[in-house]
Amino acid sequence: MKRSSPRLWPLVNVALVLVATPLLIALRFGDAATDTVDWPIPEFPEPSGIVYHPLRKSLFIVGDEGDIGEVSLDGKLLRQMHLGGDLEAVTVDPRNGLLYVVREGHEVIFEVRPDNFKIVRRFTIDRSFQDDPNYLRRGGDGIEGLTFVPDEKDPLDGRLWAVNQYDPPVLLELSVSFKSKEKYQVARIERAIPVEGAPLSEVTWDAVNHGFLVASALWKRVVVLDADGKLERSVRIPAFMAEGVTRLPDGRVAIAQDSGGLVIWNPEHDPFRGEAADGPPAPVQRGAVRSKPAAIPAAATIPTPAAGAPASGRRP
Repeated sequence: MKRSSPRLWPLVNVALVLVATPLLIALRFGDAATDTVDWPIPEFPEPSGIVYHPLRKSLFIVGDEGDIGEVSLDGKLLRQMHLGGDLEAVTVDPRNGLLYVVREGHEVIFEVRPDNFKIVRRFTIDRSFQDDPNYLRRGGDGIEGLTFVPDEKDPLDGRLWAVNQYDPPVLLELSVSFKSKEKYQVARIERAIPVEGAPLSEVTWDAVNHGFLVASALWKRVVVLDADGKLERSVRIPAFMAEGVTRLPDGRVAIAQDSGGLVIWNPEHDPFRGEAADGPPAPVQRGAVRSKPAAIPAAATIPTPAAGAPASGRRP
């Protein structure tokens, strides 16, 4: 193709800037009317997960570079420690305050003390489900989100739920023995629910509305699911590359940006309750994805393995 004259290049560059600037501003800051505040936190690279800790009255964040940190409710980084690996999500058991952090790739969940970041136990996620030993594809886009759901019938127990980014994009209920004292355990998939809007970035249990919030950084949206994983609505959220979402006690929403820093959103009304909004565009299906989640089907269920069954997971 014939190249334009060098004398025209400055005019071409100016035209590209004029065309691209509104789009970049929209991507970075979202809707102009949105009430948000940026917390840069430059010393913490690539935040990818966030959770509000009800006992410590603070936020905990993790990052793609393997860091975990505690942040005050006015945006100050209080403590930071390097755990290593690609840390994608963090959640908390609100009864005892223990944190659960997921490392993508190895698909390992760490149980972590919030006061000193000491690892207490490790849960390796068994990739198999039903008759597929590699249901969660090795080398694919793995676990991106994690949330703790207390057991209403047993105050000493609960469930971990996770989202797989792609290969396949699903909401997973994991079976974990919290009552066991074993340091190394296996987390097995009990239910797998396809979710639209891949790639998936985060899942948060929303105790206010009794359901799940599944975020997609690419589409700048949160898909709201009920407690059984059925689609209720899709909500547009502010922030650029939002990879973590958590509620604050005063009604604000804290968002972790993979592009750096946190965004504090102060919506006029609860954004995750109400009439359904327009959903994200249909995801582009790649050859590695085995099924297209055109709708939220009934969750598949398998029986819990009998006591003493051999574990298929590996020690990290």
